Amino acid sequence: MAPVVLSGLQSLSLLLFGWLGRLLTKDSYKLKQQLVKARIPLLPEGYVAHAAMQVLVTFIAGLVLVFAFIAVGVPFLAQMTGPNGEPIIVSEFIQAVLALVLVIVLPLLIAMVNWLEPGLRVGSRATDMDRKLPFAASYTAAMAAANATPAMIFKSLARNEDIYGEISRDAAWIYHSIEFMGRDLVTTLKEGVERSPSERFAEFLQGIVGTLTSGGNLKLYFLNRAEYYAQANRVHVKSVIQQMALFAEAYVVMAVALPIFAMIMAVITFWVSGSGMKLEEEHLYIMVFLMFPIIQIFFAYIFLSLSNEVAID
Repeated sequence: MAPVVLSGLQSLSLLLFGWLGRLLTKDSYKLKQQLVKARIPLLPEGYVAHAAMQVLVTFIAGLVLVFAFIAVGVPFLAQMTGPNGEPIIVSEFIQAVLALVLVIVLPLLIAMVNWLEPGLRVGSRATDMDRKLPFAASYTAAMAAANATPAMIFKSLARNEDIYGEISRDAAWIYHSIEFMGRDLVTTLKEGVERSPSERFAEFLQGIVGTLTSGGNLKLYFLNRAEYYAQANRVHVKSVIQQMALFAEAYVVMAVALPIFAMIMAVITFWVSGSGMKLEEEHLYIMVFLMFPIIQIFFAYIFLSLSNEVAID
C-alpha cells in the first residue's frame, strides 16, 4: 500500500503527543483493527495523538473565549441598558456555566467523538456493505460468467463506487494490492477478510479463498453466492415491509387518530371549563407545538431507519 502523507496538524500532533499515544495504545490490537476497518489512515498512536491535539486546541480556544468574554464582553454589556433602563449584568453563575461549557464540556465532547468515531465508521461501512452485497454478488456472477479473471472482477467493482459503495472501496484495495503491489490473489483476499468491517462480505471473500485453494469452480461459486444473497435479501425485504406495515398501523392510531381525539377533548374542556381556562390553554399549546411534533418525528425516524435497511439505490 502507498505511504500515507500526514497533514501538518497530524505531524505536529505526533511530535507533541506521540509519547501519549504510544503509552495509551500499547498492545491495543482492537483499536488498530478498528482503524483499519474504518479506513482511517493512521496508526493507533497517531490517532490518539491527533485526538489529544484536538482536545488541547479546543481547551485553549475555550480559555481564550472565556477570558475575552469576562474581560471585554461583561464590561461592554454592563454599559448597555435593557428595556427597563437598567444595565445588563451578567451574573457570576452565568459566567461560571459558560466557562464550564467551553473549557470542560466541549473538550470532553471532542474526546468522546474521537473515541467513538472508529466504531461508528466501522458500523456505517458494515451496514452499507451488507445492504449492497446481494447486488455486488450478482455483478460478480455476471462477470465470472463472461470468463473475467478475479482481478478484473474486483477492478470492475472498484469502478462502480456510486453503485456498490464501500464494497467498491475494498475491491479497489484488493485490485491495487494485486496489480500494483505484485501480491498474489489468495494472500490479498485473506488480508481483505481481516480488513472487512462486514462479516457477510468477509465470508464472501473467504469463500473465494477456499474455492481457489481447493481447486473448485470459481464461476459456480459466484453463481451460488449470488442466488443465496438474492434469496436472503428477498426474505429481509419482506421482513422490513411487515415491520413497516405494523408501524404504519401504529402511526394511524397514535399520530392521526390520537391527535384529533385529543384536540377535540381539549377544545371541549377549554370551552366548558371557566376557572381552569388558563391552564387548559397552556395544555393546548403543549399538545400542538410539542407532543404532536415529537410523535411525528418519532415515527419519521422509525420509517427512515427501516427504509435504510433495504438497498433501493
